[in-house]
Amino acid sequence: MDNIPQAQKKYVLTDIMKKRKHQSSLNEERARQIKERIQKKKQKTKDFVHPEKFVDQYRKQQTAFSYFKRKERKQNLETFDIKSIPINKTLLVVRIRGVKDISDRQQKLLKELRLSKVNTAVFLKTTVEIWKKLKLVENYITYGLPTRQIINDLIVKRGHIMKEKEIIALKSNEIIEEYMSEKDIICVEDIVNTIANASENFDFVTKFLVPLKLNHPEGQLKSGRIKKPLTKQGEWGYREEKINSLVQNMI
Repeated sequence: MDNIPQAQKKYVLTDIMKKRKHQSSLNEERARQIKERIQKKKQKTKDFVHPEKFVDQYRKQQTAFSYFKRKERKQNLETFDIKSIPINKTLLVVRIRGVKDISDRQQKLLKELRLSKVNTAVFLKTTVEIWKKLKLVENYITYGLPTRQIINDLIVKRGHIMKEKEIIALKSNEIIEEYMSEKDIICVEDIVNTIANASENFDFVTKFLVPLKLNHPEGQLKSGRIKKPLTKQGEWGYREEKINSLVQNMI
């Protein structure tokens, strides 16, 4: 290369550098394409669901539906002891289980009760009809009799209302007065009194309230226990006043 003129040497070196740069770009592009193919292959493997899982899911849904039908049939055959039901009392109902093994009928009932998501809660006024519905979805909820203090804490810390498809936090009494003054409800205390006493404006207030979003309680409602009733050291079912200690840890 010593006999090559200086200008030609410079041209040859430039050409070599260009080729190297081009080859490097090609190598980077090939590496990127290979990486993309590997990622797509992994995604396909991840998205693939074995037929056994569909069968298992179907069996669980059928088991849930069988449970639902047994409860429904039992309720049709037996007469409720009205004295055992806290008629015209305020209930706090909390959804504690998901939808992996739920029957369509139960899912529809939960939606009707406005309990479509786990760790949401609603206030209900107890009637025989409401009690029957709760019993039919009892293995997905826990419920009981809230104290005035718990009602107040929930409204103040978790309270939101729905107005024209917009969710509004109850940050001030002015908001309450704006949307509920037609029923002489103008402050948080009025809402708490209405719910706690299950008074005549109970339905009006609770329909305005969006289902309360709660946190998962630390150390409680564990996956192994939420599938069992309270009577068998589980979590679902009617817990009377004990609902307050659970919900206090969820606010």
